[in-house]
Amino acid sequence: MPSPIVHAAPSGKPWLVSYNQDAVTLYKREHQSGLIEIRVHADVTTTFSAFLRLFEDTNNVPNWLHNVNQTKVLAQLSPNENVVYTTFAAPWPAKNRDMVTYSRYYQTGKRFVLEISDASDYLAPQPDYIRIDKVRSRWELTKLEDNQVFVVYTAFADVGGALPDWLANQLTIEGAIETFKGLKREIADYQHLSHPNVTD
Repeated sequence: MPSPIVHAAPSGKPWLVSYNQDAVTLYKREHQSGLIEIRVHADVTTTFSAFLRLFEDTNNVPNWLHNVNQTKVLAQLSPNENVVYTTFAAPWPAKNRDMVTYSRYYQTGKRFVLEISDASDYLAPQPDYIRIDKVRSRWELTKLEDNQVFVVYTAFADVGGALPDWLANQLTIEGAIETFKGLKREIADYQHLSHPNVTD
């Protein structure tokens, strides 16, 4: 069982366990303006190639990334850098959301990192959507044995609009939990694939 407090943030606010089930532990901490930042620790059976192929399969993203309607690559800046547009279905009565992000990945030995940050300036606001901004997330995978990896995922975003903080925070937690459930389910179908940019 994980400790209910991981460590104190530089601001002095600690990470607190919010969920711990099926080899997935979610921590939260207060961030700014009443919103929370999350961190997830998870054990996943996968290769680095399968993980990357899952993320690159934009047609399948709605099947595992919670509440996503669609995702598409707006620009490939280099073999390991992309600008991506994603739309989300928001629960009634909230308005649907979208976000534009810059992503970059790299590998150093037994560690694979995917970093995602806000790139809202790349695309003008779209009608019928509220833009999610201040996006910042990081996926860090550490290779163990027998195709096991330890995943550390950290994320923060401002969902925008008039959602009360308590609802935005609840949706953030629920979304992360459901995303990891979907990731673990869908990633099994990618294990036979290799990727030219990573070494398994």
